[in-house]
Amino acid sequence: MLIRTERVTKIYNRGRPNEVSAVRDVSVEIRQGEITVLRGPSGSGKTSLLGLIGCMSRPTSGRIVVKGRDVARLPERFLTEIRRSTYGFIFQQFNLVQGVSVAENIMLPLYPTALRYSEIKRRAERIMDRLRILNRRGFKIQELSGGEQQRVAIARALINAPEIILADEPTAHLDTRLSEELMDIIGELRSEGKTVVIATHDPLIYERDFVDRVIEMRDGRVTGIEDRESGGAR
Repeated sequence: MLIRTERVTKIYNRGRPNEVSAVRDVSVEIRQGEITVLRGPSGSGKTSLLGLIGCMSRPTSGRIVVKGRDVARLPERFLTEIRRSTYGFIFQQFNLVQGVSVAENIMLPLYPTALRYSEIKRRAERIMDRLRILNRRGFKIQELSGGEQQRVAIARALINAPEIILADEPTAHLDTRLSEELMDIIGELRSEGKTVVIATHDPLIYERDFVDRVIEMRDGRVTGIEDRESGGAR
């Protein structure tokens, strides 16, 4: 199993009047090479669980095992390296750097590594070509359409050749045509053996044939799991 959470709970503002239990006693498994959807309404805890799976936040209690290693209590320097080497992140708001070129935005995750600049540039150009934004490489982010910005965000997530890609509401700011294009890209990633975990409430995503598993969440808890490969639900 690639990722496993064991009775994970995440509480924000613990002990304060505005305390929130975002994730409650969640145990799930993410299998290698599959597309898993965390589905639920706003406030269900799916984004918080995605952040825990991606080592972007720590659980209040419970264990998170990534590739056989319990990462929940690792020092931050180790988590930074795990995030950089293992994950690619596609954020709901894109989180691109304004005033910086497309190419520079895509290359940013590799600047702290030991790779030569020529290799970083080569990787970026190959990914931009694949996503049909090579002709936009010198453009500033604010000069792009929403769909082009989404492609830059995807390219940035792929630049480090991650095993696992995490996407938070990736179609939230896209029209139907651009959402369909994004789904085609995600389908390609699956065919390449990538593991993809998507937090969403968009049926355009969770009703796709290539989705292997849907984990239903509500009020911070898992309320059901649909395993499409076996045709079972629990």
